[in-house]
Amino acid sequence: MLGILGQIKREKIFGKLVLFNEIILVAVLIIISTAISIGTPKFYSTTNILNILRDSSMAIIAGIGMTMLLITGEVDLSIGSLVAFVGVVTMDIINKTMNVALGVLAGIGLGAVAGLVNGIVRTKLKVNSLIGTIAMMMILRGMVYIYSIAAIQNYHQLRAFYEIGNGYVGFMPIPILIMLILYFVFLFIVTRSVMGRRLYATGGNYIAAKISGIKVDNLKLLTFMMNSILASISGIILVSRMNSGQPNAGVGFELSVIAGVILGGTSLGGGEGTLIGTLIGVLILRIINNGIIILRWNQDLQIVISGIVIIIAVFIDSKRKVARTKIITT
Repeated sequence: MLGILGQIKREKIFGKLVLFNEIILVAVLIIISTAISIGTPKFYSTTNILNILRDSSMAIIAGIGMTMLLITGEVDLSIGSLVAFVGVVTMDIINKTMNVALGVLAGIGLGAVAGLVNGIVRTKLKVNSLIGTIAMMMILRGMVYIYSIAAIQNYHQLRAFYEIGNGYVGFMPIPILIMLILYFVFLFIVTRSVMGRRLYATGGNYIAAKISGIKVDNLKLLTFMMNSILASISGIILVSRMNSGQPNAGVGFELSVIAGVILGGTSLGGGEGTLIGTLIGVLILRIINNGIIILRWNQDLQIVISGIVIIIAVFIDSKRKVARTKIITT
């Protein structure tokens, strides 16, 4: 009897703790950073910190869109392939026209089209987004290989495009600046706008949202498009940084983004999540990856850790739901 009571008490304490998601994540971030810095003092160097933030910027940008999509109860596994396709197309158009703006707009436009198709498949054809975006992932990956064969060259020649991924505004790397602008724009949308409230309402209770007058299918269609556009921006930054459009780029990118978003507290069931949590979740994973590199451990551990994080994050998400349910019913 005492054992059962003790177990119930522990479950209640754990349930209450997981509700303070951002606070716990910040604590984890500090602990991990401290541990790595003990192993190598150069972790806290300005150069390394900027490298972490620059590397995190692409995942955070894509994570913004993924967070909004998961809040509505949907998911997109095609963004890794989209990143590769956008990179190759952007690079090819820039080299053919010698016009950076045209190449960037083409890449973003490609993302919008991919998101539109994903949204139509989900809302009109009623195909589960997990299945539909897996199919899109395969389609895009095949198309990028076909397109890259026809491309004249897959490296850029213009300094202006190189600056997107590698340049600075003052001391601030341009990718970080792009990320900050997008982050605060969408933070306002999610937390302060009517659209943000509708995202949570749709993911929390699809039927109730529809009855209340929200055009849920149109909202999901728009969210799929914004998700793909943001992923395309990440792809443009990546291809600029690499100075090469590679058909193999973005492999596993979607999983690392989803891992960071789920770790940040966004629920796979929809209706829950914050961009602040996503920011911290992505940073935790990128700091771990950075630590593995500067400590000279096997870099394949990055993939292993992402998988472990997904399992832990989903487990915590289930506990969080139970805790909230108990609070509502008491």
